[in-house]
Amino acid sequence: MHQLWTYDPAAGTVEVGAGTTNEGLVDGPGEEAWFAQPSGLAATADRLWLADSETSALRWVDLDGAVHTAVGTGLFDFGHRDGDAEQALLQHPLGVTALPDGSVAVSDTYNHALRRYDPATGEVTTLATDLREPSDAVLVGDDIVVVESARHRLTRLRLPEEAVRVASVAHRTQRAATEVAPGRLQLDVIFQAPAGQKLDTRYGPSTRLLVSSTPPELLLNGEGADPDLSRTLELNPAIPEGVLHVSAMAASCDDDPANEYPACHVHQQDWGVPVRLTEGGADRLPLVLAGMDA
Repeated sequence: MHQLWTYDPAAGTVEVGAGTTNEGLVDGPGEEAWFAQPSGLAATADRLWLADSETSALRWVDLDGAVHTAVGTGLFDFGHRDGDAEQALLQHPLGVTALPDGSVAVSDTYNHALRRYDPATGEVTTLATDLREPSDAVLVGDDIVVVESARHRLTRLRLPEEAVRVASVAHRTQRAATEVAPGRLQLDVIFQAPAGQKLDTRYGPSTRLLVSSTPPELLLNGEGADPDLSRTLELNPAIPEGVLHVSAMAASCDDDPANEYPACHVHQQDWGVPVRLTEGGADRLPLVLAGMDA
């Protein structure tokens, strides 16, 4: 769901703390922030740290509920690079551990490393390497015990005085841009309920489509949420390229009137579609949620 939820044991209530269900890296007030598979958490006096796995990011929530990013730039940037946090890179971290000096250790899972971020200096360093898919860690005295998921073991390490230096590696992956015509663009999210099921309309609309863009000026018309899975967008011819962010949801249930308690399923997918405005480009953008485009 790409969200943080809270549980109040005194009131016995559960509610969304931050996140919109859109996948990506967007900071700001909790109700507007975007996450991508938020995983491990670590609480300090003034921050809730979290590993945002799919954006390869270290992020935190302040006492007012606003979301900030310490390390990481988005879904397509990852690697192993130490130094200033603005250019440092992680790769699919799963765990965060608060350290006594106010810094945090990050279980940098796909880099097979334990990293450290110091908010006082804004620096990222490497504490240990040759760990196999570390997924979390806990402090035990002056040591840190790391969960090495791929080795099925716990490894106890002494926190070193100085970080280990490793060669910098950076990668960027990018979905190829789709050439579309400026002006009107027909967006169609394709959904066909699985065999034996139908859209569930018992409690209102069973579908939802949310559209936004980067930069926001790319969309002259068509942003926002609506139940209809098809929508006509208007692209700004003054913006040569950008990304359309599309999130679609559909709920379907067993199509058997005799079944008092039908099984239901929620189908959801998020797309980040790079587009390049070109005369003669496509005037229709089909995205398949389930089924086939006719």
